[in-house]
Amino acid sequence: MTRKPLSCLAFAALAAATAGGCTLERSIIPTWGDVTPSQFCPGDTATVAWDFLGTETCRNERLCAMYHPTVQVSSSPVAFPPVAATGYRGSFTFSPTADTMLVNFGIDRSEVRVPTIRTDAEGRDIDAVRGGLRNYSIVMDRIPDGQETELVHDGMCAGSTPVNAPETLPGPPVSSANLRLVSLCNRNGVPVVVTLNGSAPGATYTQALMIGECLNTDAPGVPAGTDAARVVEVRPMFFDPSVRCSATGASTPPPTLRTVAVMACR
Repeated sequence: MTRKPLSCLAFAALAAATAGGCTLERSIIPTWGDVTPSQFCPGDTATVAWDFLGTETCRNERLCAMYHPTVQVSSSPVAFPPVAATGYRGSFTFSPTADTMLVNFGIDRSEVRVPTIRTDAEGRDIDAVRGGLRNYSIVMDRIPDGQETELVHDGMCAGSTPVNAPETLPGPPVSSANLRLVSLCNRNGVPVVVTLNGSAPGATYTQALMIGECLNTDAPGVPAGTDAARVVEVRPMFFDPSVRCSATGASTPPPTLRTVAVMACR
């Protein structure tokens, strides 16, 4: 008669019997909790969350409860009462109370064990072990009006086509969803064509910019909502004869282009 290997039960009386009955999968997750957005606008609500399960599912809730960590979260200056919660997952929201503040994460152990529903090739239960856990803090900052961000659009060859890489503007999850694009400026020695997209599904706006010229999102003719764009594409207005892109041979990619985005909370 074939017997199924013993599962990884965490009872002291079965410790010896269960030592060979499971597989331990270890991973390091030194930062196990987060606060979003960490770059916030006035009036934003921030979310603190932690998660030791990820994509895993507990195979036995009573067993998993024996391995639940206790998480402590506090803030400085105080924006919410200190939180102490036991479990693999948790979250709560709060409103930042200062221009700069710390959210402090503490945990009562250096590793967390998760009995999963997965089995290895031999049919043994798999326990995921999240190790390298430590206490740490995340700095939150209010976004200043007129924040400048330089976007570097590297030149490259997409097969035989010269292109410059699109760049993403600051936004969720790190920065506030209320952060908007005020202007985008051409800081190159050549005229360029810029395309803003991501303000809405399928929405794009394209404009040519001379050397030193800026696209202002509130200017006449610019569609409403363009200030919510999240991706900037750019290309030279004129072909550069020194550029050579080949799908099979040597290539000389186009030069890097730079744009400067000015953003503000709206």
